[in-house]
Order: sequence, then C-alpha cells, then structure tokens
Amino acid sequence: MKSTKLNLFSLTMIVVGLVIGMGIFRAAATSAKNAVNPSVYFAAWIVGGIVALCGALTYAEIGSRYPITGGYYKVFAKAYHPSIAFAINCLIL
Repeated sequence: MKSTKLNLFSLTMIVVGLVIGMGIFRAAATSAKNAVNPSVYFAAWIVGGIVALCGALTYAEIGSRYPITGGYYKVFAKAYHPSIAFAINCLIL
C-alpha cells in the first residue's frame, strides 16, 4: 500500500507549481502597462481565455473518447507511433 505522507519530492513539486502559477499575477501588470487602452487589455485576456478553453475542451474530449490509463501517451501512441507520442508528451510538459 502506498504511503499517504508527503515526501521531499512532492513538497518540492508543490512549491515549484505555486511559483510558476504565481507568474500570472505579475504578467497582468506588465500587459496592462503595455496595452494601448483598457479595451485592448481586456480583449487580450478574453481571447487568451477562449484559446485556453478550447485547449481544455480538446483534452477533455480526448480523455472521454479514450478512457484508458496511461495518460495522453497511450492516446498518442495509438493514434501515431510510440516515439511520436513520447515527443508530444515532452512538448506538453
């Protein structure tokens, strides 16, 4: 049975994820300063949100169409080739 305690690696990955995730708050100030007017600033965020939503819906559709364990590697390996699936997963990470 697996241990339910957090080890050093798990805690390190949590902190790294939090640091990377906090970059969005810094990017907002920079993009607001560089925007021509507020309409451009908000339009850029809306377009970015729509693009992110399309990506999320694409991954949700792939996950619901092929409900297998192994993540996207298995899906891409089935669709293309295992070496191409490995390269795609390296790009996703």
